[in-house]
Amino acid sequence: KAIYTGRITNWKDVGGSDLPIVLYSRENNSGTYVYFKEHVLENADFAPATQTLPGTAAVINAVAKDPKAIGYGGIAYGTGIKVLKIKKDERSPAIAPTLENVLSGQYPISRQLYFYTVGKPSNPVARDFIRWVLSPEGQAVVKDVGYYPLPEEKRREIARRWERDS
Repeated sequence: KAIYTGRITNWKDVGGSDLPIVLYSRENNSGTYVYFKEHVLENADFAPATQTLPGTAAVINAVAKDPKAIGYGGIAYGTGIKVLKIKKDERSPAIAPTLENVLSGQYPISRQLYFYTVGKPSNPVARDFIRWVLSPEGQAVVKDVGYYPLPEEKRREIARRWERDS
């Protein structure tokens, strides 16, 4: 929080080199931006020096090219960069965003992504797609593209509910 609100502006203040911190963020119409602002910044304003970019891939590319930079985005985009451990507060240990830490709730900055439908989907393609995403095969693809799959027990529970209600 202190980095993105501008209270900390140099890497030396968090154990790094004596270099200014370059901030990158998503644009304010992004769900990632909204989540970060609400859950990390606790609705405080981003530092004026924060540079906004149109997508997570753009943030990752900017951070990868600048050793002074920091950005945030979905874990699936985290290739070619150093992913940092995060502290929930000053007293907490720094936690890496591993699958185990995210699923256990230890990693403090994660969110689930959802499908929303207006009632039961009448389109069989939509129904089949959601059914496939909830299958073990679909969850394997979720993992293969860099996202974290549902815990198996949760996946089975949601799949059972989906089959019952659709």
